[in-house]
Amino acid sequence: VNNNNNNNNNKTTMSVDNEVDLTLWEPLPSIPKPDDFRGYAATTIRDTVYISGGLLGSALTSRGEGKSVVQNTLFAYNMETRQWTELPKMKYCRWGHRLVGQ
Repeated sequence: VNNNNNNNNNKTTMSVDNEVDLTLWEPLPSIPKPDDFRGYAATTIRDTVYISGGLLGSALTSRGEGKSVVQNTLFAYNMETRQWTELPKMKYCRWGHRLVGQ
């Protein structure tokens, strides 16, 4: 990002270099849950990604039919060691929620 201050009108303009070197991207290890795991919340704190709750199983129908199970799991992914760790379970199951990190 380049900040250019134009003294004539006291406006600050910003330009962004949109070129991204895609060779720097690499896949991360999958979370230790099945492929139909969804509805979880995620956040990062320092070098750790946290994922909590979610749903496992088929989607619910409008009549509440299906086999989805709300989860109370909590996972941590350490970006330095590239390892997932399952943390102690949360007291309550939840899905479609939010996490906030600092």
